[in-house]
Amino acid sequence: MNFIKQDFNDVVRENTGFVTSIVRKFVKNPEIVKDLTQEIFIRAYQNYDYYVETGKIKAWLSVIANNKLKNYYKTENYRNERIEFINFDDYMPSKDESPENIVEQNDFIERIIKIINTLPEKQRDAVFYSVIHNYSENEIAKIKNISVGSVKSAKHYGLEKVKKLIIENNLIKRKVNNMSKLNKKEAYALLYQYAKNQISDENKIAVEEYMETDEESTNIMEALKILHGKLTYARDDEMTHYNIAFGLKCNHYVVYSNVSSIEDSKEICEKYNAYLEANDGNTPASEKWFDFGFGGPAPIAQYDNEGNKLELEIYQCNDENDRHTRAYVKKMKKIFYPVHWNCSVYYSETNSTHDGYKKLDIAPNLYQAKIVNYFGMDLKSALYLALPENAVNIRMKRGSGPLECGKYKFIYDDRYVMADEAIFAECTFNM
Repeated sequence: MNFIKQDFNDVVRENTGFVTSIVRKFVKNPEIVKDLTQEIFIRAYQNYDYYVETGKIKAWLSVIANNKLKNYYKTENYRNERIEFINFDDYMPSKDESPENIVEQNDFIERIIKIINTLPEKQRDAVFYSVIHNYSENEIAKIKNISVGSVKSAKHYGLEKVKKLIIENNLIKRKVNNMSKLNKKEAYALLYQYAKNQISDENKIAVEEYMETDEESTNIMEALKILHGKLTYARDDEMTHYNIAFGLKCNHYVVYSNVSSIEDSKEICEKYNAYLEANDGNTPASEKWFDFGFGGPAPIAQYDNEGNKLELEIYQCNDENDRHTRAYVKKMKKIFYPVHWNCSVYYSETNSTHDGYKKLDIAPNLYQAKIVNYFGMDLKSALYLALPENAVNIRMKRGSGPLECGKYKFIYDDRYVMADEAIFAECTFNM
């Protein structure tokens, strides 16, 4: 179709309302709205010779308006306005520049504005300067006269809240084929977090997608959900530790290991959290926060009370004869008071020598199940080992069970132990 290029006066007359409506969504002051609308048409006039008529004049004016609004917020005027413009390209309903889709995009942006304006001031400003102006964290720190660490923290938490609220308010429907696919380890690392409902919306969708392809993971998640409701804990002034172990059909082995840390002083926690906020969540390089040891492979993931993933630094002990590996938390969001949880996930492609199942030769189809742990501290400890779904004739030798949780039965031991005392559960079964 051939289009005849309009006289520019006709363009102004027919589209003033459209351009004004864009500006009004982003600016409150009516005088500034009027001035910006006029400036947008001046810019359009200056570039009209380069416009090729394709029937998309509104799309062309919309681009000029959005660019003008970005420039406006680089001026001092931003100090008199709350955040009134943001452009999350990844969440845009459509990239089509038809008038209908321009209206849809602008409506989406207007709803995003309301979300941004609910953020605390520090987070709101950090998101604003970063997303709108593409300012670096150092530049934002100079503008706001705060530390770079504070900018990083505010930006991180602000964007997380915005993205979460975008999903919670159904502003977008993420398409499965646009999501990152989880592999087996990644999915199983998140199953317990899913069962506890301590998982981000994005990860929740990804795990649900994975479970559609792996019935065993669904059964394990359901068992974890039931078992979690049955767990008991020590008092807030006593440590709690528990492991939940599954042998998978592929002969792999996954353990959800959880330990509480007792935080004695709220003031000290606040001091540590202030340090984390100022340093983008990084713990001091000279210290090893939440240092812990383990045998076998390193954990594939670790989470806190709210399901925030922790970044670990793995290191070996100095004693060459000590085969235990040690790790500490290198990066985290916060420390929780009065009880902080570190929830680790271990994944092995073979059962360990002291945990899991093995075939016994003394009778056909007879197996032994055993789980053992030695923590090395006075605390309340518990071990739970899931038996195969088709396990029958379970005979306990040590510990308790079976405890039925959906498709799985657990043998377990749950009690207070001394520093020099091991805890274990053991049984035989047919399969």
